[in-house]
Amino acid sequence: MDEIIENLRQSIGDEVLSKAERKSIKALVGEQPLDENQLNFLRSKIYELANEKVNANNNNFILDWVKSANSALLIPEPPALSDAYFSPGEACRNAIINQINSATKQLNICVFTISDDSITDAIITSHKRGTQIRIITDNDKSNDEGSDIDHIASEGISVKMDRTPNHMHHKFMVTDEKAMITGSYNWTRSAAKFNQENIIVTKEAGLIKSYLNEFDNLWKVMENY
Repeated sequence: MDEIIENLRQSIGDEVLSKAERKSIKALVGEQPLDENQLNFLRSKIYELANEKVNANNNNFILDWVKSANSALLIPEPPALSDAYFSPGEACRNAIINQINSATKQLNICVFTISDDSITDAIITSHKRGTQIRIITDNDKSNDEGSDIDHIASEGISVKMDRTPNHMHHKFMVTDEKAMITGSYNWTRSAAKFNQENIIVTKEAGLIKSYLNEFDNLWKVMENY
């Protein structure tokens, strides 16, 4: 706190709040996370220093200095690492397609079923752009009317599935090892039109690593489509 106040005092003393001084104050605030009481104290100190320094000749500078000094105390919130989406409606479907479209290297998709043609089209388009795609799905659901798995596999996309009486019921996708989607949402048209479903899009590195490990483990034991 004392160091921040001293920086403020020096910046108003020479009647110039330079970019370097503003960065210095921001860096100090970032190093010492301040609670609201401390920030309020610093704001009151800014006005106190301004009142001490103001005169008839420097009024415009003081007004600009107060604005700049208060701005220097604001540390932007870090970008959100996760978002949630819900259906019915287009939110979940659009989030899935946006993640597929954003892939530049690889997509690892592990979902119970795929029968939404708009999602399938996005997968195939991404494959044609050169994205490496691996898909794990459920063998029983691949035989359902409307399933797009056969169409996807016919495009040369690698598909594996379980061959057991049980279900491969996961619903997740990892994009470029940087983002992941998971949740209850089935990749079907009825999920978008009628069902109460959800997905989460996250960039939490630890979660992504765990899901990639699970994908790789399943890929080893599942059978080719």
